[in-house]
Amino acid sequence: MQKKDCFLFGTVFKLHGYKGDVNIYNDDDIPFNFSELEYFLIDIKNELVPFFVEKARSIKPNIILVKFEDINSEAAARKIYKQKVYLPKQWLPETNENEITEKKLIGYAVIDIHKGELGKISYINSQTAQQLIYVKTEQGEFCFPMHEEFVKGIDPKKGVMEVEIPEELLNLN
Repeated sequence: MQKKDCFLFGTVFKLHGYKGDVNIYNDDDIPFNFSELEYFLIDIKNELVPFFVEKARSIKPNIILVKFEDINSEAAARKIYKQKVYLPKQWLPETNENEITEKKLIGYAVIDIHKGELGKISYINSQTAQQLIYVKTEQGEFCFPMHEEFVKGIDPKKGVMEVEIPEELLNLN
């Protein structure tokens, strides 16, 4: 499965005990019935590798304790420590069709009203004081704040974010 078909769920941020259990930090506290999840996709050397779930449960807001099949030791768990965790987009819980969430914006085309298409949204960082939108371009990547001064409109039907970004901000990145 490719990253474009998935959404970033979180990160393996802590080992739990010595039998291979791990804690995953769920970035957006997305509600799931974790007992029904079959697998998580973990980014290992830029490849999404499925890790099948033996058991999973929420232990605190944003924190899921997971026991994976075939990871039975602290040494095995260290191989996935600090790795990004993804799930298929089709597993996202249903939301109001008109509601725009961060996860739905991933993959949207970013079109500047003066410069045309700039690239596609690859990531949204909400862990900063101001949400930052990262855009992948042919030349690399740049970011800009999620703010009404820059974001002029969002069209969920077309998968487009219309923006007006000053040249100076584009050149910072």
